[in-house]
Amino acid sequence: MLGPLPPLYRVLVAVTALLLFAAGGAWAAFTLPYPILAGAGAGVGLVVGAGASVALLHHSRSVPETSRVRRHHLD
Repeated sequence: MLGPLPPLYRVLVAVTALLLFAAGGAWAAFTLPYPILAGAGAGVGLVVGAGASVALLHHSRSVPETSRVRRHHLD
């Protein structure tokens, strides 16, 4: 988890993860005896990359907002 990021950086992290995993999946499938499976490897890489980007950008719990509580003493 990377923590709270601005929207532009969230998009950049997600796109980078998708591209890297798709390229890695295509490369891994291309090294198999049948390089025709490179498209399938890219598809598997996209699915794994989508899961990785969700895992990177997901917040496990919401950040509680702090607020001041004023107490008035009755005398």
